[in-house]
Amino acid sequence: MRDNIKVLVVGAGPGGSSAAYFLKHYDRDNIIKVDLVDRLNSDKYSLYHDMCGEGVSSDILKDFEPFSPDGVVGKIQLIREFYPNNIEIQTKMDGLLIDRVRFFSSIIDEFVRLDGSFQRNSVENFFQDDKKVKIKYKTKIEKYDYVIAADGANSLFRKHLGIKGNTKSLAQYIIDKKPEKNTIRFFYDEIYEGDYMWEFPHNEKTKIGYPIIKGKIFRPTGKILVKQARTVGYGGLDRYISGRVLLVGDAACQANPITKGGIRAAMIAGKLAAKAIVDNDPKQYEKDWLKTKFSSKLFIEAFKKLKEMNNTELAKHIKPFGEVNMNSTFSKSILYAKIFLLYARYVKLYRAYDLSNKYGW
Repeated sequence: MRDNIKVLVVGAGPGGSSAAYFLKHYDRDNIIKVDLVDRLNSDKYSLYHDMCGEGVSSDILKDFEPFSPDGVVGKIQLIREFYPNNIEIQTKMDGLLIDRVRFFSSIIDEFVRLDGSFQRNSVENFFQDDKKVKIKYKTKIEKYDYVIAADGANSLFRKHLGIKGNTKSLAQYIIDKKPEKNTIRFFYDEIYEGDYMWEFPHNEKTKIGYPIIKGKIFRPTGKILVKQARTVGYGGLDRYISGRVLLVGDAACQANPITKGGIRAAMIAGKLAAKAIVDNDPKQYEKDWLKTKFSSKLFIEAFKKLKEMNNTELAKHIKPFGEVNMNSTFSKSILYAKIFLLYARYVKLYRAYDLSNKYGW
């Protein structure tokens, strides 16, 4: 039997809460002491995690079995996408709206019930050798066998390890506008430089968001109730493990490059990191992550292509999808023939869209 080991999970968002829970869930011999820490107090934690569209695939509940987190507040059944030249694409979706704070808090509560330790604390620095990771908190120093760093897009751990990643700042407004029921909406335009404007239901109000781009100001019409901003890490890393530190979530830039959605990806990564540590093979985490569709290189290639496209090309490349009924097998066969004959240059982009519908949320 292995000796008792200590694991620190830094950050109690999607990646960290998932990693902490699964460390205890998989630890059948109860030999792993797990500390979960988050630097934000309760109020700041709530404010930070409200900055999100909060839409996820319903598959997230299957991913998290056997535990069923609290905080599902609605369904997403339709995606409406708007392109230049008045082109609209509608796609059915089996999705959920969640209250992020309730969702993650319920996971943390279950982790604590399984004998995990959760505390509000801030990591100021760390040092590691072949055997341990020394963590410097504000008031003390502790040693751990492994650290799962889920400390956000501006990760202290990623920075100190010298691992570069892509980050993107986003702004979101909650406005006094009745939302379209069970529907999320996206608006594409060259002014967003490869990204988009989004609209998500939020109780009886609407969340509207934009990429933050230097020299450009985007504001919604209507009465603004709340303004929010945050940064996400996207597109992956050259390495996800350095010594005894495993990076997950925004710290590992695991948000989808096209959608910038990262909740489910982070929770999958946290689960994989936990399993690898419990199995005494932490390096397996990186191998397992790279086998998932969430890490496909198609996403970053597609985003780079989208950044180069003006409105004329945005409309041109999506036009065939706006002309068919995607619920008809016959119509889809005509579409595929048309793509093969006239739109072959965009096939990789279309594949990325299809993958992002399944693994981008």
